[in-house]
Amino acid sequence: MESVTQLPEHVTKLLKSKRYVHLATCNANIPHASLMNYTFYSKNDKPYIIISTPRDTTKYRNIEANENVSLLIHDWVAGDEEVAPPTGRRNSLYELLANMNKAEIRSVSVMLNGRARVIDPKSEETDYKFYKSLHLNNGLVDDAQAETFILNECNSIVLITVDLCQITDTNNKVQTYELS
Repeated sequence: MESVTQLPEHVTKLLKSKRYVHLATCNANIPHASLMNYTFYSKNDKPYIIISTPRDTTKYRNIEANENVSLLIHDWVAGDEEVAPPTGRRNSLYELLANMNKAEIRSVSVMLNGRARVIDPKSEETDYKFYKSLHLNNGLVDDAQAETFILNECNSIVLITVDLCQITDTNNKVQTYELS
């Protein structure tokens, strides 16, 4: 494991260019995964992920009980070869997905471990407004998503401090970076 002060540049570019991240939370040894809109933010080279979630969700309750989270993001690029049409049974979802996956997974997946903290809109009003504004003005989040998941008053803003980055390529070469 290599100790670094900032994320590798290609990871930062990936985080700035994608719309969704998979968020894993856990409480009482029961894991939970969610697909999330997110905003990447860096201050003094320290990486953060901003998400928002309704307060009546499993992920919110898990974050309140256990700040440790894991995020997964993919750098999937369409392959050069054509995707073969499904064969055999008509409308075979399995074959379609299998062929898509063979053609699409080309580069890396990045796992980020960190600590999630719900930003209190009352006691941390300035920070809350700042992070909410950053998330709301992320060009990758569309208006419908913003209305449902950011502007809704039943939602909370969550700031994730990234502590560890693990990059795995298609040859299963793993690079691990601990952020100090």
